[in-house]
Amino acid sequence: MIEFKLPDIGEGVAEGEIVQWLVKEGDQVEEHQPVVEVMTDKATVEVPAPAAGVVSKFLAQEGDTIPVGDVIFHLDNGAGGAAPAPAQESAPAPAEAPAEAPAASANGSVPSGGGQTIEFKLPDIGEGVAEGEIVQWLVEEGASVQEHDPVVEVMTDKATVEVPAPVSGTIVKHLAAAGDTVPVGSVIFHLATAGGGAAAPASAAAPAAPAPAAPSHSAPSAAPSAPIQRPGGKVLAVPSARRVAREMGIDLAQVPGSGNNGVIRRADVEAFAKNGGGAAAAAAPAAPAAASTPTASQAPAPAWQPPSKEEIRVPFRGVRRKIGEAMVRSKFTAPHFTVVEEVDVTELVKVREVAKAIGAKQGIKVTYMPFIMKAVANCLMRNRMLNGYFDEAGGEIIQPGQVNLGIATDTPNGLIVPVIPSAETKSMLELAAELQGLAERTKAGKVKPQELKGSTFSITNAGNIGGTIATPIINHPEIAILGVHRIVKRPGVVEGPDGDRIEVRQYMNFSCSVDHRLADGADGARFLADLRLVLENPGLISL
Repeated sequence: MIEFKLPDIGEGVAEGEIVQWLVKEGDQVEEHQPVVEVMTDKATVEVPAPAAGVVSKFLAQEGDTIPVGDVIFHLDNGAGGAAPAPAQESAPAPAEAPAEAPAASANGSVPSGGGQTIEFKLPDIGEGVAEGEIVQWLVEEGASVQEHDPVVEVMTDKATVEVPAPVSGTIVKHLAAAGDTVPVGSVIFHLATAGGGAAAPASAAAPAAPAPAAPSHSAPSAAPSAPIQRPGGKVLAVPSARRVAREMGIDLAQVPGSGNNGVIRRADVEAFAKNGGGAAAAAAPAAPAAASTPTASQAPAPAWQPPSKEEIRVPFRGVRRKIGEAMVRSKFTAPHFTVVEEVDVTELVKVREVAKAIGAKQGIKVTYMPFIMKAVANCLMRNRMLNGYFDEAGGEIIQPGQVNLGIATDTPNGLIVPVIPSAETKSMLELAAELQGLAERTKAGKVKPQELKGSTFSITNAGNIGGTIATPIINHPEIAILGVHRIVKRPGVVEGPDGDRIEVRQYMNFSCSVDHRLADGADGARFLADLRLVLENPGLISL
């Protein structure tokens, strides 16, 4: 029997939430078949079975938050006894290792006895992920690492993650170079460990003092009066906290954590920095007023530096390469044509101001996008030839009965397109709330795989950045995409019963790119004319 432990599936991930079980107790599963969906603050992934067998027991319920290293299910694989389950499959020790050296346990822990070399295999870090690209090595050959230290940055088509060391030791050899694409299950580095007993599970790294009964995820708990104790020297922190700490030059070992089992969250790091790098000192009334580390307001302003004239070389890999491949496939597969329409949004601006105030009372940020999304969804239901995608294998143009809007979102990792399904059925406040949450999750890397699928039409909005007009590239294999541009004030002619008059109006440009194989110029023009009518008369959006 295998006791499957929650694997470490990202940089410093300390815990994961059981989103849903994908099988039932007693079900037969095959090796690599998804068993459970787990959400961390890095990503949501489907964790596969390490071997074929019967899932005999769940040790966690949906909604439970489980520390990395805790057993979450039992898998009866026909072998006697209990064995720890792999976060990545272990491999036999290399030929130069002594024959009597014990094999690494499957989850990377080291059995008692002498040292050994672990052949670390690329783990399955996402739903259906078959391979990953080595973006960069974070540790050189010959360097020592501690358990959970990031070793290599790997990018899949789902996410970019830092893969940590399963145990403490020395990186003996890299078996892949930066830029290489490696199948899941391939050995990517050798790690030599020292003897001295089994590695403690990640969950053993809780502080000696108990965590608060109801810890806040938005604000740190009061700093302890005594120095922070962390057995084994392990610091458990969410990835965003580690990233912010690196950027601020803060030692995470000095930061008190407010999460479960003392996990450090981003708010803890920010509070620590806000207090001059000494949250404990700031929290204690008896502490001296003077601080050795100046606050941001005390720090001298940096001297102006002229822009560097040195040549910069950026490797074309990672998310940027994936985006490039998608754009090339779309541009050279679908013959694009673009129709542009100017829309007088003066009345829309007025309506949006009222809606903005209403939304604020409910904690919803109402931008122009919900109005545009609702208008687009309704217009597409009347112009269905632009809503859908091309099934090239089946030789069919698919026109669904609903509008699933892909919203291009600018993130630190590149342009990501999450999806709002059935937009035509939702009110503008519902769209605003859904868009707000989806954008936040996407930018934070928490968007779920299913939220990136199934779009039938996409919208890309660079209006808040600038630009008058653009010709967006279609999100292949969709039929069309809409570009939204900034609002500008300028004089305009207004028709009235007493004749024409000139007044200051507000205008916005819309550009619709269409796959000319699947639709004609007249289709794009009719859609934009319909969209202009609705947006210039916001009361028609509900029709």
